[in-house]
Amino acid sequence: MKTLVAPDRLLDQGLARLRTRFAVPEAFPAEVTQAAERAAHRRPERHADRTALPFVTLDPATSTDLDQAFAIEASGADRLLHYAIADVAWFVDDGDPLDQEAWRRGTTTYLPDGKASLYPAVLGEGAASLLPGVDRPAIILTVRIDPAGEARLEGVERALIHSRAKLAYETVGDEQLPDGFVEIARRIERAEDRRGAQRVDPPE
Repeated sequence: MKTLVAPDRLLDQGLARLRTRFAVPEAFPAEVTQAAERAAHRRPERHADRTALPFVTLDPATSTDLDQAFAIEASGADRLLHYAIADVAWFVDDGDPLDQEAWRRGTTTYLPDGKASLYPAVLGEGAASLLPGVDRPAIILTVRIDPAGEARLEGVERALIHSRAKLAYETVGDEQLPDGFVEIARRIERAEDRRGAQRVDPPE
């Protein structure tokens, strides 16, 4: 990691001009922040309970807006990959200030000096984030992967999950990953090889 020293603040000024030129939003309007505060206190009532599954997240170490998690189960010779996506939509009512602001922003915009988030932090980095040690609503896609590496979608459901750990790309070791992770990777790689798929593995 390199640190840039800019005593004349030319870099800061340049990034500020980029934000202005491309209309990168700054603070959220008050009504959006208030809507996010209200939404963060909602409690899921109709989600299936999948908190027993040992989900984990895998992201950059500094990430707090954790929007995906996974768990792996054995099913005979197959492996079941449960892939969870944060159910942010459950917190956001159609047409409310949060929804309208998200449509205006379109996506979280990342710049070297920070980001312009899609949702206020109380939601995107709090109540809707798949943080470890707490129950969170999610959409779970369950994929069955057979010994040949062939995959098929088994089902999709809204459910509560409970992440066991926040793993980081920079530090994670094989022993910290769920049982079956390496095996699934090998199966998929073999299936790709049979199909003649191209793979690009650039150096870090």
